[in-house]
Amino acid sequence: MGQLFFNKQANGSLITNSKGQKVGSELLAQPFTAKKYLWGRNMILDTTSFKSTQGRVAYGTISNLSQTSTELRTQVKQRAAVIGALNNQKNVPAELVTTSGSGLDPEISPQAAAYQVERIARARSLSAKTVQKVISKYTSQKTGGILGAARVNVLQVNLALDKIKS
Repeated sequence: MGQLFFNKQANGSLITNSKGQKVGSELLAQPFTAKKYLWGRNMILDTTSFKSTQGRVAYGTISNLSQTSTELRTQVKQRAAVIGALNNQKNVPAELVTTSGSGLDPEISPQAAAYQVERIARARSLSAKTVQKVISKYTSQKTGGILGAARVNVLQVNLALDKIKS
């Protein structure tokens, strides 16, 4: 039934690039750290190698650190300092320095995306308006107009940005 009525979702909601190559999923985050990319939430990844033909496999995990954890507070402060400096701004959105419940959230808020526009525009020699236009194109509104919150798919934005010539 899933294949018949929800084929895309049943097959992982995969995203393909202009060459037809599978590059990721709408449902699972990928880490981006280059200045020219939109960054998503912090991810905790563990990579394991297999001797078979599967190669390297990455597993996403949660941190299990509580909000009262001194270690978590230290990590957040360190991330905020680095991200704030790279974006030439203070008041880093919380979602850029913390992990999501699953550790693999593929989307961020429009506010967290807007925070990064100037850095991305500088790195790509594009106008901030051009970068914001791409972000807006991949911003989904509340489901049904009432459920959840507006959100930006990080992978889709980065793929679209890669297609633009600076």
